[in-house]
Amino acid sequence: MDHAFTGRRFLGAVGVVVLVTGLVGTWIGLHIGGARVTLWVDDVATPLAALIACVLCFRARARHSGRMRLFWLLLGCATASWTLAEVVWGYYALILDVGVPVPSWADVGYLSAIPLAVAALVVHPGTSGSGTRKARWVSDGLVVATALLFLSWELVLGPLWRSADLSTWTGVVALAYPFGDVVIVFFIVLTIRRMTGEDRLSLWCLLAALLAMALSDSTFSYLTEAAKYTSGDPIDTGWVAAYLGIALAAFSSQSSSAVVPRAEHSRPSLAGLISPLLPVLLALTVAAVEIRLGHHLDRAAWLMAFGLIALVLVRQGLMVRELLAPSRDTRDGLMQRLTHAARSEEHTSELQSLRHL
Repeated sequence: MDHAFTGRRFLGAVGVVVLVTGLVGTWIGLHIGGARVTLWVDDVATPLAALIACVLCFRARARHSGRMRLFWLLLGCATASWTLAEVVWGYYALILDVGVPVPSWADVGYLSAIPLAVAALVVHPGTSGSGTRKARWVSDGLVVATALLFLSWELVLGPLWRSADLSTWTGVVALAYPFGDVVIVFFIVLTIRRMTGEDRLSLWCLLAALLAMALSDSTFSYLTEAAKYTSGDPIDTGWVAAYLGIALAAFSSQSSSAVVPRAEHSRPSLAGLISPLLPVLLALTVAAVEIRLGHHLDRAAWLMAFGLIALVLVRQGLMVRELLAPSRDTRDGLMQRLTHAARSEEHTSELQSLRHL
C-alpha cells in the first residue's frame, strides 16, 4: 500500500479520535441537556468506543500470522472484556437507575481484561531477544514502571493504602486497578523498545491509550475511596480516549510481513537512550517537592525511590557495556551483512558480464 495514502488514512483516523473524544468530553463537562442526558451520552459512548476497539483488534488479527496474530487475538479478548464491563455498568446506571456498587459485576470484566492485556504483550514479538540488549530493554521497562509506581503511590496508591480496608473487596478492587495498569505499562514499554521506528506507530498509540486508562483508573480509585465519584464524571472521557486509542492502534497496525523486531546488532538511538529517564526525572522531582513542602515519604516510597536509583545505575551499566563491548550477536549480524553485501556484489558482476555478451 502506498505510504502517503497510509499516512493520510492514519491522520484522518487520529482526527476522528480527537474529534469524538473532544465532543464527548465537552458534553460531559458542560452537562449539555441536563444530568440524565449527560449520563446516557457517557454510558453509551464508553461501551461503543470499547466495542469499536474490540472489532478493530479482531480485524487486525486477520491481517497477521504467528505471534502477532495471537497478540491481536488476546488484545481483542481484553477489549471484549472491557466492552462487557461497560455494558454492565450502563445497565446499572441507565436501566436499573441505581448507583453502581463497588465492587460490582462490572469490576469482574474490568479486572479480567488486565491479565489478557498483559498476556497479549508477553506474546508480542517485541518481547523476544537475548543478550545484553534484551537485559537493557527489560531494565528500561522496569525503570519506567517503577517511576510510574512511585508517582502513583505518592499521588493515589499511598493515600488509598492507608485509608482503604483491605479486608473488604472494595479496598482490594480500588488498589487492583492502578497496580494492574503499572504492569501493563511495563510490558508495553518493553515491547516498544524492541521494535523498529515504523513498527512502533501502533504501539505508541497503544501506549498512549493505556496511559489514559491508567490515569482514569487511578483517579477513579481515589474518587471512589473518597466517595466523590458519580457516573457522568468528566474523568469518564479518559476511558473513551483509551478505547479509541486502542482502536487507532489496531487500525494502524501493519501486516505481519512488515512487523520486524529491531535487529540485535542495531545501535541504540539517542531518543531510546534518553526517553526512559524522563519518568525518573518526573518521579524524583515529585519526591523533592514533597520533601520541600514538609511531607514525609513513607517507608514504601523510600524503598521505591532507592530501588529506582539502583535500576537506573544497572541500566546505565548495561548501556555502557552494549556500546563499548559488542556482543556475539553484533559480530554475527555484521558477518551476515558482509556476506549479503558480497553476494549482492557478485550478482551485480554477473549481470554486467551478461550485458557485455
